[in-house]
Amino acid sequence: MSAEYVDRRHTQTGDRYAADDLETMQGAQRYVTHLFGLFRPFVGRRVLEVGSGIGTMAERLMEVADVVVGIEPNPVCAAQVSERMRNESRFSLRECLIEDCDPAELSSHRFDTVFCVNVLEHIEDDVAALRTFDRALVPGGHVLVWVPAVPSAYGPLDAELGHHRRYTRAALTGVFAQAGLDVVSVRYSNPIGLLGWYYNSYIGRSRVHSPSQVKLFETLVAPWALPLERLIPPPIGLSLAIVGRRRA
Repeated sequence: MSAEYVDRRHTQTGDRYAADDLETMQGAQRYVTHLFGLFRPFVGRRVLEVGSGIGTMAERLMEVADVVVGIEPNPVCAAQVSERMRNESRFSLRECLIEDCDPAELSSHRFDTVFCVNVLEHIEDDVAALRTFDRALVPGGHVLVWVPAVPSAYGPLDAELGHHRRYTRAALTGVFAQAGLDVVSVRYSNPIGLLGWYYNSYIGRSRVHSPSQVKLFETLVAPWALPLERLIPPPIGLSLAIVGRRRA
C-alpha cells in the first residue's frame, strides 16, 4: 500500500477512524432504510448483531426484535452505541471480537438471527466467523450479511476502512457453503454507488467518505434509484446482500 493512506486491516478495531466514518454515513438515511428493508423479512425475535458500530442498525433492530445482543470491538464505537442505547433494556453490548466469544455461550441464547452489516470484510478468516454465526443459531435461523462487492473497486478508502477484501457473488456464496450455511438469497445493491466508488478509488484517491457525496446521493440518487432496484435487482453493485440459513 502507498504511504498516501493507512492500511487498517489489522488495526481498525482500535482506531477512532471507524466511528468518524460511521457518523458521516449516518447522513444516508434513505440508504440505511433500503438496506434494512432488504433484510427485514428475515429478522427474527432474538438477534445477535455482529458489529454494532455506533448503533445505527441496532435502533432499527430494536423496532422488530425482542432481544438484541451486540458485539463491537472498537472502544470508541462501543462507547457511542452504549450511550445511544442506554435506555433500551432489551439491548446488551459486548466489547470484544467475535473470535473471542465462546460459541457454546452464544448458542445458549438461542438466537434466530445473526445480523452483520459491513463487518465480514474486516475479518481475516471469514469462513471461521460464519461457522461461529452458524453455531450461535437455532436450526432454521438466518444469517444476514451485507458486504462490499466487486474486488476491482478496492481502493484507498477500503484500506483505510480496514477491508481485507471486496466480494464477488460467487466468492460470497462460496464462503457460506464452506461454513455449512444454506444460501436463501443473494443480490447486488447500488450500481450507481459502484461507479462513484471506482471514481474515488482510481481518480479521486479518496481516503474518507465525503459528506458532500453522501448528501448528493441521499438527495438526488436515492429517492429514485433505491425504489427502482427493489423492483429490478441490479446485475452488479457496490454491495452484496446475502441471506443464509442454518440447516435443520
